[in-house]
Amino acid sequence: MKGSYRHVEAFRDPKMIEEGGTIKLSGKFLLDHAEEVINLIKHEGELAEQKTGTHKVTSIEKVDGGIVAQVSDHNLALHIGKRLEHAYKGKHEYKFLKQEKYVEVLWQRD
Repeated sequence: MKGSYRHVEAFRDPKMIEEGGTIKLSGKFLLDHAEEVINLIKHEGELAEQKTGTHKVTSIEKVDGGIVAQVSDHNLALHIGKRLEHAYKGKHEYKFLKQEKYVEVLWQRD
């Protein structure tokens, strides 16, 4: 019974995101270090893609003074969030969505 309920629930939610993640970066730090941060994201995406072909950074955009990156796997999003914190410090937060197969990483440094 529980399995069929989940199927109905998924059917009713057409915007359900199966897996992946979004990394949202903000703060004054990005004014002088945007390209450096973007290069870190790209590099980590390339390493992940070499290991597992389906894990990759699918897009990186500058939006409203910040950076938004989309990735194909939630573990890659978590990894990049940890690398940003390790390399540049700042404040980060992880929000798990849709049964923890999709994560939103929020990173900020002023």
